Amino acid sequence: MESKKWVIALSVAAGVLSVCLIVLSVFVAVSFHKRGDDAGDTSDVQTIDTDKRSPADDTSGDTSAFESKESTQDSTAPLQTTAEEIFQEVNEQVTAKREVNLRSSMDQGADDNIVHCLTNGEIAARTGIGKNGWSRVVYNSQTLYCISSYLTTDLNYVPPAEETDPFKTKFAPVNEKVTAKEITNLRDRPSVLEPSQVVVQLNHGEVAVRTGIANEGWSRVEYNGQILYCVSSYLEMVEE
Repeated sequence: MESKKWVIALSVAAGVLSVCLIVLSVFVAVSFHKRGDDAGDTSDVQTIDTDKRSPADDTSGDTSAFESKESTQDSTAPLQTTAEEIFQEVNEQVTAKREVNLRSSMDQGADDNIVHCLTNGEIAARTGIGKNGWSRVVYNSQTLYCISSYLTTDLNYVPPAEETDPFKTKFAPVNEKVTAKEITNLRDRPSVLEPSQVVVQLNHGEVAVRTGIANEGWSRVEYNGQILYCVSSYLEMVEE
């Protein structure tokens, strides 16, 4: 009877031990599996972070594309046009039809740049003709500028005894700077009737040189290298 109790006790102990071993095995397996999942998640996070950093790193680290763009913009910037680049090169002798001011610069706004007044019969060497109505000449070894319409390549040219226009308008000579009171038409002849044509409009603030005034109410002016006409009442003197 006593030995039977011991057998039962040992059987119960063995059963309990078996259950404990099973529980322990399950716990270890679950723990190992969980650690593996955690390690996998960490790897994914690192990969995602690395992907997120790449564009930012590329942008901040590589400035060659930006510098190349700026370099291209600088190299294609428009160049400044110098006074000499507006002339078509020529090599010819000229004289004044009557007389013309030779200036150190292409500016009629002042008289302090007048170097010499070339008269008919005096010869200068023209080296350039500009589309702006000016000529570049060499006179007494100086490079000077003057209005092309006052020059001729005919060195035997004799000016007419009296300049006339289609309407017999007589102009009293003057030399003064004027501008439009508001805006006025500059015409190719002193008339508003055909065949008179408007060449350009003079705005207030733009300066022309008036060279003659007629009793009929017209002014003769020089503007952009051209001799033009406008109504005197639309002009005002420019104060210096």
